[in-house]
Amino acid sequence: MIVNSTSIKTLQASQQLVEIHHFINPDTYSIGFIVAHDSKFCVVKSIDPDGKINGLLLINRADIYAIEEQSDYLRALVVKIELAQKQGYYDIWHVEPLIKQIDLRQINFLWTFLQSTYQQKQVLTIGFTDDADLDATVTGYIKALTHEDVQVNYVDDYDLSSLWTLTCQLEQINYLRLASFQTHEHAALMRTIFNEQVKGEG
Repeated sequence: MIVNSTSIKTLQASQQLVEIHHFINPDTYSIGFIVAHDSKFCVVKSIDPDGKINGLLLINRADIYAIEEQSDYLRALVVKIELAQKQGYYDIWHVEPLIKQIDLRQINFLWTFLQSTYQQKQVLTIGFTDDADLDATVTGYIKALTHEDVQVNYVDDYDLSSLWTLTCQLEQINYLRLASFQTHEHAALMRTIFNEQVKGEG
């Protein structure tokens, strides 16, 4: 599919499950339903390989180079989604109620999401392009935020001697993820090991 404002609006209106290619690594992609967009970012209800909702994604539209609408994998995933809904494990992190709380008509999702998570000390994942032009991620809470960059305190699973800090330029951000398995796991580590009063949920 040609990726432009019209195609994104069409996919949002149809609520069709799609595969979004926005990583430097072509073998990595995100799957979900586009629920809103502004001029720079798409808001996506993310779906994992088991058919469960795995958080709310904010994807930089400038990084999207392909959107797959029809594939056997997507067809299979629709069946898994139906099973997850029937068995009650489709939305264990309560992402759908979170979506209903968001003003989907706003015009700057990135700044709104960053400010909100900063003010609430909410754990999020930031995906970005690093200085070597590779895909990189950090999961933690925002320590400091400006219109140029964001400082994130995060946990290293292999070195729990302290919290670590990473600074990312806003222009490097490829995506944000909220209310996911990863953010809940890291929030639990921060609360349990470092006594940080953080939120993992939306």
